[in-house]
Order: sequence, then structure tokens, then C-alpha cells
Amino acid sequence: MRPAVVPDNQTGQTGDMTRHSKTLAIALAAAMWWFTGCSTGSLFDGETPPPVNYVLAPVPSAASATPSAASNTDLAIARPDVVPGLDTRRIAVLRGRQLDYYRRSEWGGSVPDVVQTLLVASLDNQKLFRSVTSEQARVSSEYLLDVEVRDFQAEYVEGNAVPQIRVSIIGRIIRIADREMIGSVSATALRPAADNRMSEVTAAFEAAAQQVAAEIAGKSAQTVNADQASSTNPARKSG
Repeated sequence: MRPAVVPDNQTGQTGDMTRHSKTLAIALAAAMWWFTGCSTGSLFDGETPPPVNYVLAPVPSAASATPSAASNTDLAIARPDVVPGLDTRRIAVLRGRQLDYYRRSEWGGSVPDVVQTLLVASLDNQKLFRSVTSEQARVSSEYLLDVEVRDFQAEYVEGNAVPQIRVSIIGRIIRIADREMIGSVSATALRPAADNRMSEVTAAFEAAAQQVAAEIAGKSAQTVNADQASSTNPARKSG
């Protein structure tokens, strides 16, 4: 019997298909390695640990209320404005004029939310007003504390590996009845951290923020007391 003859073009196609199959197999093997090795570590599970979230405790509660005109009024606190670079959850670091942030460490919310929450709780705990709420709560109030955060960062001075924490807040007290600004208050605190560790850095943040909140509370009450006694207060005019 005459042997079958395989045409040249068919032989060429078979060789190409064999080479194509080998190339495809290598590509599939590489893809499997990438998904089981590289991508498991970079796209899915991730080797970088998630950031640690930190919160700040408010000023502790006063033993009793302080009787005054302010203690019969309600105060709302606006969501703070912040300087550029601070409207973030990240914990800011200042080296000279260079702004940076700690890695893998964040606040439990953005700086405006953290500061507003701390001020509301701290001023309410001081019992200098009948009630203290956030402006977003839409509770009827006689006064509004408009807040601006100027500083809320750790600062590293050249030659010192341990930072100091600077917190600066300015408040403008507005009489809601006629939208008149009756006064402004401000406070700044500078607290050194005990060590260059995040637990110590955030502890210094808390101490500085509490100091500022306590000062803002006292000055705000004094301003409201003065306004309540003033002849320009619409409530006194109508009375």
C-alpha cells in the first residue's frame, strides 16, 4: 500500500500549532503564578497593614453647673473651617514649612469632624451652657460658635527626634437672633510628646486639644454673659 503523503503546507500548520500551544501553556502558567503569588500580595490581601485609627477624649465633666446668664442659654457649634492640608483624616506633621503626614496612622474622622465632636462634648461637659450641640443637629440655640482650626499638627524641630503638638483654634460667637458677631475667642496649646511613638504623639494631641477646648469654653461663656447683660441684645430690648 502506498503511504499517505502529508502536504508541506499541512506540516507547516502542525508545527505552528505546536509552537502556539507551547507559548499558550507558558503564558497560562505565568498567569497562574502571578495570581497565586504576586496578586495575592498586592491586589487582594495586601501586605501593607491597614491604618490605625485614633480618637481624642473630651475635657472631663465638671462636678456641677456654674450659675450664670450663659447657663440659661443654648449654644451650637459649627463644623470648623481648617487651613489647607488639614481637611483630612491623616495626622499632619510639620517640619519647617514642609507639610507631611504619619504613615499608617489616621484620626477616626476628618480633622473638622474630630474637632467639632471634641468641642461639643467638652463644652457640654463643662456645664457652662444649658446645652451645647452641633449646628447640624438643628436644635434651636441663641448663639453659634463659628470655629476655625489654624493648627492641628505635630511639629519636628531640627535636632529633636520627638515632636511637639500645636493646636490653635479661633472662635467667633454669633448671636443668632440678628446674626451679629458679639465677640471672638481663641486659644493655643503647645504640648511636647513624651516619645516619638504614635501612642505618645496622640496623647499629646489629646492634652493640647483638651487645653484649647477648656479655654474656648470659659471665654465663650464670658462673652455670652457680657452679651446677655448688654443693652444691644435684642432680647433685652424686647423685654
